[in-house]
Amino acid sequence: MGYASLEMVKERLGLDPSDTSRDEVLQAKIASADAFIDNLLKPYVEVPLANPPQMVRDASADLAAALFEEDRLAGGGGSQDKIHVWRRRALEALEAYIRETFGGYYTSTESLKGGGVG
Repeated sequence: MGYASLEMVKERLGLDPSDTSRDEVLQAKIASADAFIDNLLKPYVEVPLANPPQMVRDASADLAAALFEEDRLAGGGGSQDKIHVWRRRALEALEAYIRETFGGYYTSTESLKGGGVG
């Protein structure tokens, strides 16, 4: 089970929650997002988090949605603006979580800004 739920990602993407046709792909995007998050958090805490806070769950959903939207963009659809919003929101949430929980500031998140997740 990932940090984000399928429903969280579908809500961001505007997908019908009852439509399961993309669930396998979305689960893979959640797994990729969670791996990225775990990599950021592992200097501070044992990962994966057993009980992730809402802030981390939301970051996972935002990253997973961005990864899915990137695939849409590569196929001629998708929205670069949405990708940037979701990535920025995830980055800000993860940095806030690290700062508030561990008193640190993780500065190596440039890959979020440039599309290097996944």
